[in-house]
Amino acid sequence: MARTFIDSTARCGWGVALLLIAGSLSAAEAADAPPQAADNATTPQPSAEAAPAPQPIDINEYRVEGAHLLPEIEIEEAVYPFLGPNRTTDDVEHARAALEKAYNVKGYQTVGVEIPPQQVKDGVVTLKVVEGKVGRLRVKGARYFTLDEIKAEAPSLAEGTVPNFNDVSKDIVALNQQPDRKVTPALRAGTTPGTVDVDLNVEDTFPLHGSVELNNRYSQGTSDLRLNASVHYDNLWQLGHSLSFSYQVAPENTKDAQVFSGSYLARLPEVPWLSFLLYGLHSDSNVSTLGSTNVAGRGSVIGTRAVITLPSEEGFFHSLSVGFDYKSFDENVSQGSGQFASPITYYPLNATYTATWQGDTSQTQLNAGVTFHTRGLGSSPEEFDAKRFQSGGDFIYFKGDLSRTQDLPGDLQLFGKVQGQIASQPLVNSEQMSGGGLDTVRGYLESEVLGDNGLLGSLELRSPSLSPWIGPAVDEWRFYVFTEGGTLSINAPLPQQRSTFDLSSFGVGSRIRLLGHLNGALDLGVPMSTQVVTRAGDPRLDFRVWTEF
Repeated sequence: MARTFIDSTARCGWGVALLLIAGSLSAAEAADAPPQAADNATTPQPSAEAAPAPQPIDINEYRVEGAHLLPEIEIEEAVYPFLGPNRTTDDVEHARAALEKAYNVKGYQTVGVEIPPQQVKDGVVTLKVVEGKVGRLRVKGARYFTLDEIKAEAPSLAEGTVPNFNDVSKDIVALNQQPDRKVTPALRAGTTPGTVDVDLNVEDTFPLHGSVELNNRYSQGTSDLRLNASVHYDNLWQLGHSLSFSYQVAPENTKDAQVFSGSYLARLPEVPWLSFLLYGLHSDSNVSTLGSTNVAGRGSVIGTRAVITLPSEEGFFHSLSVGFDYKSFDENVSQGSGQFASPITYYPLNATYTATWQGDTSQTQLNAGVTFHTRGLGSSPEEFDAKRFQSGGDFIYFKGDLSRTQDLPGDLQLFGKVQGQIASQPLVNSEQMSGGGLDTVRGYLESEVLGDNGLLGSLELRSPSLSPWIGPAVDEWRFYVFTEGGTLSINAPLPQQRSTFDLSSFGVGSRIRLLGHLNGALDLGVPMSTQVVTRAGDPRLDFRVWTEF
């Protein structure tokens, strides 16, 4: 019965042998041939005569030496079709190629299969597997990231291992998650026979970054300007940890807005798919958000997230974050001539899924999350009701957005986005969805209306970039037209309280980036629906100017 025998103790070499079994077979036949036949073998024959066909052989067994990585069943499946009687040297070559392909399909690109010189006896053919290991791993070009840490983040290329390029691709993607580091592997034949040497070529920059921005993204009843500043360092302890701080203020009147925030992101080298985020925020503002109901006071948020990087594919990346927040707001609510305190503390749980599809001419992004809170965590139901009638403290809501940027012929771009939220019951204002402003519906004030539920959409057509006609100082400059709109609603409205808010607008704008660090944006939006402050037809001009390093 035909069979395959695997000898896993044989020594490995490097490369693919060029000597096929036909050589040994023809040599054996020539030794037994009569002298006349031998003379004929050395005498040129007329060109019209066809070369004699190879003599068929019986192949009862493939003896595979040096196989350590594939299970026996997969090796047998690869060579089995080429066993049996009346076989030729072509069948042996096909068996060799099929076995090598089985390794390559599994990701073992440095594995080759040879046909060593041999005499075929009793129908046994030997194949030799050459599992090329990493002989030397070097890191080149790294200035701000240690060599040992980079090597540790590429375990699939560790010295002495046979690299599986499916795992290598994942390690390189993980290495390149650092925004200040780009790693490109290069392979070559090793100095030691039977090995391959690997260079990890690194392009890195100093991992300290910051930005300063001035804009007029103000809300109802506050001064116009906002000044934002942030700084972050992305390679603490040479472990890729990130520490960031940011500050926002209304420079014309600091009581209108003053927000401090910070975060710390810890990555785990031993578990590259898991990281932890800790962040905090403190706000001291005087903001009116609900028409004649003014909300004033301070608030703090402290939260933590476990960020799980899910298995990626080419052009597709996604992650899941889960965690909880501590939220405490010490506010005074005034209505008419009366004023009363409405402090509240609670601990909502959160889970968010994020995905990015990167194509040759498009990019699609998805964010979907759920927030949950149960009664008994934090303030009492009565305190929740004092903050928002019938809110109670039990709530769950779903929130998400989907956006896509599509390149069009002629360097045009089309951008679209939809976002929404749906809630189980009345929410306190810190959990509501906001409508109006640069991120939702341009032409309205920032967060001009709030709702428990909402659906908003935006469509933007962008011109070709003008930078090729201007010069190298301009990195990108596009003009665009847009239209935006949607609706928000509140659950269990009070008597004579509006339950829905419709917003819609159209407009034009421009964005520019200069010298790699300077940015500007200008948007002129014309509202088509009257809201709390904004009147239909009254254009609003929003601007942003910022620099980053």
